[in-house]
Amino acid sequence: MSLSEQFGDGSKLVGLLGRMISKDGLSDLLAGFNDAGEESKVESWVGSIANEPTEASAVKRAVGRTRIEGIAEQLGLGEDEVASGLARIIPTAVDALTPGGRMPTGAQLDQLDLGSLLSGIDIDGLLR
Repeated sequence: MSLSEQFGDGSKLVGLLGRMISKDGLSDLLAGFNDAGEESKVESWVGSIANEPTEASAVKRAVGRTRIEGIAEQLGLGEDEVASGLARIIPTAVDALTPGGRMPTGAQLDQLDLGSLLSGIDIDGLLR
């Protein structure tokens, strides 16, 4: 079964990613990717160059097993599927959250509606 079949339009996965970023912070997520050896990819997402893709294995290391398990449980999917889905969405989400390379403030993250922020993006297409 493809990721788009598992996640539908992707709105639930995007919503859960948004809640995780609001709760734990974008800096925490990016630090996890840096710690996982994905520094150049993080730079591409935050910077003005083309977004480099990431892999499910890097997402698992960066996000952590506990958070992946929690999202998987809420979606009724396996951890591998969630990590694969997040790998497709995180680069675009980080890019949208950091226009011009500027990190959002804590207040902006408190009010984050990632689904609205990504409303012009074909999430289903990212999951194909």
